Order: sequence, then C-alpha cells, then structure tokens
Amino acid sequence: MIYPSTIVYVTPHSPAAGITPYRSLVRYTPPSTEPVTLADAKAHCRVDINDDDAYINTLITVSREVVEDRLGQTLMQTVWEARYDCFPLHELVLPRGPMADANVTVVYRNEAGVDQTLTSDAGHFQRDHRTTPGRIFANYAATWPDVRGDENSVTVRWTAGYADAADVPAVCKHAMLLLIGLWYSTREPVTVGTTAQNAPVPYTFETLMAHASDGVYR
Repeated sequence: MIYPSTIVYVTPHSPAAGITPYRSLVRYTPPSTEPVTLADAKAHCRVDINDDDAYINTLITVSREVVEDRLGQTLMQTVWEARYDCFPLHELVLPRGPMADANVTVVYRNEAGVDQTLTSDAGHFQRDHRTTPGRIFANYAATWPDVRGDENSVTVRWTAGYADAADVPAVCKHAMLLLIGLWYSTREPVTVGTTAQNAPVPYTFETLMAHASDGVYR
C-alpha cells in the first residue's frame, strides 16, 4: 500500500508543474464578443465599405483563435471542456488561462459506471484562478473520488479569458489586426502572376507572440 505524504494533500504545488495532460480539449462555449471590433478591423484594413463586413467578422474570429492557440491562452471569456481518464493525485492544472473566477464543473464516472457531478461553488473541491495557469484541487485532507478508469472518465468545464475586451493585452489585439490585414489583402497562399509562391505570416506577428507568451505555461 502507498501512503501519500501530507504535503501532497495540504500544501499546494507550484504551478510550474505544468498542465495536466488531457485526452481532449474543446471550446465548449465560445465567447460572445471579440477583442477586436469590426470598426477596428476595417480601420486597420482601410476599408470604408460594408460589402465585406461578414468576411472581416470571420477574419476577426479566426485571428483570435489563431492567437489563442499560438499562445495557449484565452482572450475573451470562453467555457472550455477537457476530458481525462482519471483524476490526478492532487491538483489538476487547467490549460488556456487566464482562468476566470467562476464555477468549475467536474463530471466523473464512478466505479459503478454512473456519472456524478461536482462543482467548486458547492465546495466539493477547491479552485485557484489566481495562479498561472489556474487549477483545481481536492479539499484539505481529502482526495478525489474513485473513478471507473476507462477512457474519458473525468470531464472538466471551466471559464477562462477576460470579461472585457478593454482588458485584453494590446499586444494580442495588435497581433490579431496584423493577421486580419494580411488575410484581407492576400486571400490565397499562392498569387498568380507573381514570383512569390506563398504568403508567410509577417515576422512582426511572431515577435508579438513571443512578447505575449506565458513561456513554459501552456
């Protein structure tokens, strides 16, 4: 029998431990607003007609998703869902910060194969949205419940991202505008009649991504 040490269940681990490996990760509920407005994007592209508004709105969404995926972050409040085969020994470090101060829901399949629901608001476990990345962990002197242990036995849903577009780092919004401008002016990777065979993402974009990155945190 393994006897876990007290420090595992009482003292929080450093967030430098890294993201808990997950089986799948999806945007369960996408954001209702974007960090960059249509007016901002049109001004950047120097567009003064309305014919391309729907297309530019699509570019705004796609650019936000690219920036988020490139950084491993969430710009506007989004509900994420991750699936795991089992609970970790103590803390479950969640990806795509910054984690919001909001309820976290955990649905797990117990040993009898019946789904059970836990929530942080009900005090079933603790959440820490102040660390980067955010995490959830068992209550003091407690452990996570036993699970069946088959694939996707644990599902976690949490909210991450900024509630207000004004709080999104300017470097991220500018990176979005660079992508929008590039994609609007160059709609295909190959341009007929020119010597260039592709349209790479500008180096400026990579510079902004390096500046906004969380480093080892993903």
